[in-house]
Amino acid sequence: RPYRSHKFPACTACRQRKIRCHFDQVALICTLCREKGWQCITASPAPSAQKRDRSSTAGPSERPAKRTVQSIGSASAGSPQVPPRRPSRQGSTIGTPAEASAEIAQPLDHPSTESTVIVGPVFQEDIQILGPYLSKGDGPRQSSKERQTTTAGPSRNPLLYLSVPRRRRGLQPAKDPGSNQKLVLQHLVGPFADELVDLYFEYAHPCFPILDELAIKKHGATGISSTLWSYIITNALSSWDRSPKLRNHPRPDPIYACNVAVAALQEDFNESSVSTILSSVLDMIGRPVNSIVGNIINEGRTLALAHTFGMNRNPTNWGCSDHEKRLRIRTWWAVLISNRMSTLAHGTPATLTKGQHDVPLPTHAMLLTPGKDNVYREQGAEHFIQLCKLSEILGDILQIAGDLRRPFDIKIPRELRRLECDLDQWDTDLPQYLTQPLEEGKGPGACNLHFCFLSTKLMLARTALKVCLTSFADEISEHLRYRLSVLRSSAREISDFVCALTSQNLAEFWLPYTAHLLASSAMILLRCTIETTDPAARETCKSSLESLRKRLRSARDDSDWDLADIFLNQCDEPISRVITKLCSSVSSTAPAAAASP
Repeated sequence: RPYRSHKFPACTACRQRKIRCHFDQVALICTLCREKGWQCITASPAPSAQKRDRSSTAGPSERPAKRTVQSIGSASAGSPQVPPRRPSRQGSTIGTPAEASAEIAQPLDHPSTESTVIVGPVFQEDIQILGPYLSKGDGPRQSSKERQTTTAGPSRNPLLYLSVPRRRRGLQPAKDPGSNQKLVLQHLVGPFADELVDLYFEYAHPCFPILDELAIKKHGATGISSTLWSYIITNALSSWDRSPKLRNHPRPDPIYACNVAVAALQEDFNESSVSTILSSVLDMIGRPVNSIVGNIINEGRTLALAHTFGMNRNPTNWGCSDHEKRLRIRTWWAVLISNRMSTLAHGTPATLTKGQHDVPLPTHAMLLTPGKDNVYREQGAEHFIQLCKLSEILGDILQIAGDLRRPFDIKIPRELRRLECDLDQWDTDLPQYLTQPLEEGKGPGACNLHFCFLSTKLMLARTALKVCLTSFADEISEHLRYRLSVLRSSAREISDFVCALTSQNLAEFWLPYTAHLLASSAMILLRCTIETTDPAARETCKSSLESLRKRLRSARDDSDWDLADIFLNQCDEPISRVITKLCSSVSSTAPAAAASP
């Protein structure tokens, strides 16, 4: 029968009209119901239908639930009046279709040729005015080539969904993007795949909890996105030696594994879903740090894809499950943290401002895995929440730092003072277990969080100095000396903190942007060493640079800390050259000073 779909049972409206039901799993609505503004509902099968389905292997508990998407306002007069329920995609391995497509399960053989993107609030007024006039009511079915829209969210701030071609014309889609790469990694890690998944959720996940741990462990490698599984395995390789079972075996080459996962991600972007965003975030926060250009490109298109799926909008009042709401909030903040830290580390212009999203901060309930809400996990969730708050402050700093207009606006100095107060307040409000990263009893991720705080503080000092130099370009004022002193002190704080890290601290959770931020802090210390006119301050900066270089060389050689590589490759020679020249200039001026009367 042409209106019947075995993978997606036809909704009531399509069944009544005996037409094929094209269900869009992203918008949670079929094509016909989207056109008409109806609820998309699949009614429970009649008893006779249940008898005909006895030969099916699926039991009663596995039958799909009813699906519905409530459009803005009241339902249309022509909409079937059936109590709404959440949708379910038959054959989906995890949860409802929204949860499956948004979480980790990708459709292997999706019948639809269209996908749904969220255009945003820009056109909401136009659509609201034109909608009643463009609606065809109960007329003939709209051509699939025409634009189809529906709205969701609170009436004061609706969203616009746009149906677009799902794939590039002429491009043969892969049934399961990244499956070949997953097979390579399965051969690479052999029987230790499950152990590596456990390692990821034991060490990396508590500090950056963006995945559904229960779903991934329940369904394994066959029930989740191949690309996402590849990145879980790749990111867990950095914790190989922390497993009593794995440390007795040689670790697979992490660089090779990372390159295999990157190839899977390239395929996945051609069949983009929310699992693509999660995979890309794991790529950006994973180690080893290989390609700066590749990371910058991934950061840009991940942010664009997140906007496309409406991740930047508050889903609290949407008609979707609590599971999907939690996922959307977690995913957005993971994208935001990666975006802000990437901008700070690589010096690229800020691509995201505060007014472009209205997603609330995540809570512990959104981040914790049910049944594993112990103290360690709660402290790790708090680390993630505090990182979200710090990233918001950092975003305002980056917006000023990247402004190329000169002179600066007269309000900028006042804004910088406000940001200094916000940063101090953030530090004051930290829980006790996150304020002492080098002490016993600290929370997971405390060292990483403190380093991000010091790097943000250093960026604020650099920006304030830049504004000061613009305002006092023709004179050396006391204010300028103060800003130079603050910059020098902030850079030395980072050096002192890194030098105090132990081998145990180095084995904890660290964002990979640490590698680039270490190099940036060293360059600032070099600048302060050259520019200062105070001999005591110059000697202090030289001593800090020497200590930092010595500690990072030891961290790489003794603790195999790969985050020290970029510093040693980029800064080792410049530090030696500058210090040698300064020592030569001091030794040459000393005899002249002694010979003068």
